[in-house]
Amino acid sequence: MKIFISALILFASFTTLHAQEAPHKKLQAASVEILLNGRLVGSGCVASASGQVLTANHVAPNDNPKLEILSPSLGRHPVTVLARDRGHDLMLLALPKRKEAYPHLAVAAAAPRVGARVWLHGAPVFRHHITLPGTIARADTAFEFYDGAFREVQYIAGLAPSGTSGGPWVNTRGELIGVQSAVMSIKGAPQGIAYAAPWAAVRALIKNPRTLESTTMHSAVEEIWGQSPATIAKFPKGTRGLVARHVKPKGAAATAGLAEWDIITAIDGKPVQRTDNLMRRIRAKKPGQVIELNVTDRTGKNPRALKVKLAPVR
Repeated sequence: MKIFISALILFASFTTLHAQEAPHKKLQAASVEILLNGRLVGSGCVASASGQVLTANHVAPNDNPKLEILSPSLGRHPVTVLARDRGHDLMLLALPKRKEAYPHLAVAAAAPRVGARVWLHGAPVFRHHITLPGTIARADTAFEFYDGAFREVQYIAGLAPSGTSGGPWVNTRGELIGVQSAVMSIKGAPQGIAYAAPWAAVRALIKNPRTLESTTMHSAVEEIWGQSPATIAKFPKGTRGLVARHVKPKGAAATAGLAEWDIITAIDGKPVQRTDNLMRRIRAKKPGQVIELNVTDRTGKNPRALKVKLAPVR
């Protein structure tokens, strides 16, 4: 009986290990490298039989880029921009039309759960066909400020070196669950957390290929408990709110009267202390709509209500 149970445990362990293997062949067939003016600038994947290619918007953010894809299975082809979703750092490209279906990755039927094993395929530092492991690190999405705006991301524990931007994150079945965007870093040193465009945004862009506009107030914010001890000591005791940072001159927030180091205490009448809560309220609105921020200066003085007309993310 003990031998039988041990055999079952061994078989279960082998099955689990086998199920966690990277779907490398499927990834290699459907993944591509992105060339801008002939230079390798990122990674991507074919995401539909008709030849739609997903990558990160930041690999070619300007209008009318000269883009190509490079792939051992597909060769080298020019591609055109179909749609952009800058709020999630996504870009959708189109391969030339052909009669036969393109090898592609299907989008997963559901978002991955915390702890799920996932894989990134791309061309890190000009190396080709590299598959890297990762683990879903948080249940819900979050907002990170980079390239001048907040992007909604999925946190994934794992390495994502330069060159993997736009590469597909897939589950153990080789189904798309995200697209690589950026990494958490301190003074340029990676901290082992990748930022991926989340599953829902990927699915929405593939299902309805159109350029989407997300909202911004042209300012970053930081949580008070993330400030240095010296900075916290300068705030009035019991200060609650978010610190305005990187306020863009002549941007939406600055035009409304928000200044660097102001404290945002509420949005639309609701107290706010976390970045994600503020950003979800902002992203629930459309460009041109208005939010009201209650703010004080960093000393707790000069309380005021600011009406900010939101702008599209660029």
